[in-house]
Amino acid sequence: MDKMGESDRARNKGIPATPRDGSAVEIVGLCKSAVRWLLDLSRKNEYPFHGVTIKRYGREETITYDEWNRKIQGHFERLFFVSENPADQNEKHPNLVHKRGIYKDSYGASSPWCDYQLRPNFTIAMVVAPELFTPERAWKALRIAEEKLLGPLGMKTLDPDDMVYCGVYDNALDNDNYNVARGFNYHQGPEWLWPIGYFLRAKLYFSKLIGPEIYAKTVVMIKNVLSRHYVHLERSSWKGLPELTNENGQYCPFSCETQAWSIGVILEVLYDL
Repeated sequence: MDKMGESDRARNKGIPATPRDGSAVEIVGLCKSAVRWLLDLSRKNEYPFHGVTIKRYGREETITYDEWNRKIQGHFERLFFVSENPADQNEKHPNLVHKRGIYKDSYGASSPWCDYQLRPNFTIAMVVAPELFTPERAWKALRIAEEKLLGPLGMKTLDPDDMVYCGVYDNALDNDNYNVARGFNYHQGPEWLWPIGYFLRAKLYFSKLIGPEIYAKTVVMIKNVLSRHYVHLERSSWKGLPELTNENGQYCPFSCETQAWSIGVILEVLYDL
């Protein structure tokens, strides 16, 4: 989510539209996956190192892959899961919680509001490091994502209930509106295709853990979603899937008509099925 503002008129030029600073949820998941892999190789003596050496407070310190792996595992849900119980005292900014039972988009953002935004990125962490998630919590969070973010072909990049949501991407528009001028809202609502692959794969994975009946219903749901991609592929003169659509699957003239990751994630879903 790398959009930089481009409008002098709206005064957003050079400002990241979605900085997602602090710890972004999918980066933490990818880190956990990589560390777990290195730990496994190290234990099998297929990799000669057992950790990393860092400098902290001017002194060298070695952190083993095992310690690193356990630290992420031990802290992830405590810091990223937004409890369904309003009485839970774990939150730094309880006044900013506007949806419960979800996983934060980031932790420690310079703008604390952004931590609590609902985006589809947590589903990436669910696929690459499912061990970080309690299945029942994960399942409820996926249900909220389905209700709020799932579009005909892609996933809304931001919760429609968010104050800066705008689902129509127009890169040619240059006006005084800070939030949309020159496509500033590229990742603030338009429905990107690549996250839908992770969302569907996460649904498939955790439905198996919830129970056979739920799993069977999930397979039907996933096939229904993929049928829309099939129809688009049949009708596309590019024989491909687009980068993104505007809200509710509307055609976006500023979207690439076919992208490798859009079709790649669908192939991964089919593989998992």
